[in-house]
Parts: sequence; C-alpha cells; structure tokens
Amino acid sequence: MKYLASLLFCGILATASARADQPGVVEVVEPAVQLTLDSAFTSDLTLAQATETAPGTAEKVQPDIHYVPTPQELVDQMLQMAKVTKDDLLYDLGSGDGRLVITAAKKYGARGIGIDIDPQRIAEAQVNAAEAKVEDKVEFRRQDLFKSDFGDANVITLYLLDTLNRKLRPQLFAQVKPGTRIVSHAFRMGDWDPDAEKTVKITGSSYHAYYWMVPANLSGRWKVSDGGEGGAGLPETVMVEQLFQNITVKGGEGEILGDGKVRGNEFTLTIKKGAGGKGEATFNGKIDGNSIEATGGGKGGSSWKAEREPGSEKSLDPEPLA
Repeated sequence: MKYLASLLFCGILATASARADQPGVVEVVEPAVQLTLDSAFTSDLTLAQATETAPGTAEKVQPDIHYVPTPQELVDQMLQMAKVTKDDLLYDLGSGDGRLVITAAKKYGARGIGIDIDPQRIAEAQVNAAEAKVEDKVEFRRQDLFKSDFGDANVITLYLLDTLNRKLRPQLFAQVKPGTRIVSHAFRMGDWDPDAEKTVKITGSSYHAYYWMVPANLSGRWKVSDGGEGGAGLPETVMVEQLFQNITVKGGEGEILGDGKVRGNEFTLTIKKGAGGKGEATFNGKIDGNSIEATGGGKGGSSWKAEREPGSEKSLDPEPLA
C-alpha cells in the first residue's frame, strides 16, 4: 500500500509539472520567489492578450538589457509629459511588468500595447493588467521591438539604453506619423535633442525623462505664392533644410533667410530678412503633405502659401534605415 501511495504521489507531481507548460498556467519568477498560478485558481481571471512574434518557433531570444522597473512616480510624470488622453494608443517598448500601459489605461482610459521579448515579463504584465481590471484596454506582445510595427501609435514610451534608442531612431521616423509623442526614461536619442525634459526626485535619487514630438518633413524646394507685398517677402523659390525638428530657409544663392522649428504638422518660422528687404517677421504654419500655409503673428496678419517640388525632400534622420 505504501508503494502504491508513493506511485500515486509521484504521478501527482508529474501531472503538476506537465501542467506548468500548458495554457492557463503562469509562472512569475523573482529572486528567491516563485509564484505559480494554475487554472484551479485562475478560472475566473481573464488575462490580457499576448502575441508571439513567430508562433510555433523554437527560437530563443534574449533581452538586450536587464529588466529594471520604472518608479511609479516617474511613470506618472512620463504620462503627463506626453499629455495622454482616452483617445491615445500608447506603445511601451520594453514594457516589463506593464506598469506604463496599465497606468495609462487605468488613469486616462487610453489603450495600450506593451512589447517585450521576455516571456516572464509578459506573464507578469498579464496578471497585473487583470488585477487592475484593464485587460480590455491593453495587450502584451512577446516580440523583438526592432522587428515590430508600431506605426499606429500616438504615444511611445521607452526605458532602454542610449545605444538602443539610437538604433531605434530610424525605425521611429520610418513608421510613426508626425505628432506622435515619445517619452524616454533616462536615455536620449543621440543628437536628436528633446523638446522637453524633466527631473524627478524620488527617495533621494534623481530620475530623468525626455520628451520628443515627431516632426513632419518640411525639407525640400518650395515654390512660394502670396509671398510678396503683404506676405513674408520671400523669393519665389526657397530651399528648406531640416535636421529633426529644426529648419533653416535659404534663398537661391544659399543665403539664410530664416529659421524655425517643426512640431508635428505645425511649424514656427522667423524670417530674418525677406527678398523684399523686410525686417524680421514670425509666421505660424501648417504642413499638409507637399503644401504649407503660414500666417504672420504680427499686425496685419500677412500670410503666404508654398508647394514643394515632389521628391526634393530629404530624410529627417542623418542615418536613415537602409
């Protein structure tokens, strides 16, 4: 009888071990702690969706960096910097335990997608989303973020490394639309200067967050109309050079006429001296593909329009994707 009981006990252990590889079983492993939840305890728990990059493959991919969670106080600050709303779709690249997308969903009603290559982090994020009761608003994908598509994002959050942010930068410019807001914990984007930055003090330590808004491409050769008297005083044709959000307007002989900044599909341009000999004037404009319209902020509200020569624009990134 004792032998039979031993066999039964071993069988129970073997069954439990086998179930750990089946759907409905989540293992969350932390240093010196292992928590196992199986279907007996999670029958009423709906987990947020997880998507494999290549379902059915045996490929094992390791994270580029060790997981370190972002303090909740900085999470809150990052979401404030991005001005997240219920209409946004936020992607967190390297989402860890899911706290950024979960907070965005719970606090602002935003939809969120977390991308992480570590299955342990995906499992942890799923459980956290269910506990926060936002699993209908969030999704977690087990993917290599450098092979992911996040072109439908309104907001992107990051906590990677300087080198990884720099590697990711051409992909961001290639995929996301102008006006997309990007916030990074601790690390910058190479020589793409942030539009804003914040420092948060938490228990005696300083944490930094950097913010960018993806600019529209205003570079190229433009034919100006309504730019004479009452307009900007620009010549008929100008060349716009652009480096990230910064623009410089030049005349036909290469002389600098003005400079400004692009934020999303809008720009501010200060003309230092137009072809008509006019003094400094500042204009606010909107970009719509190969067309722009600008209006002066001073007295009289002078305005002008311009059309871009198709194909004359250049990449916003000095080192674009091949």
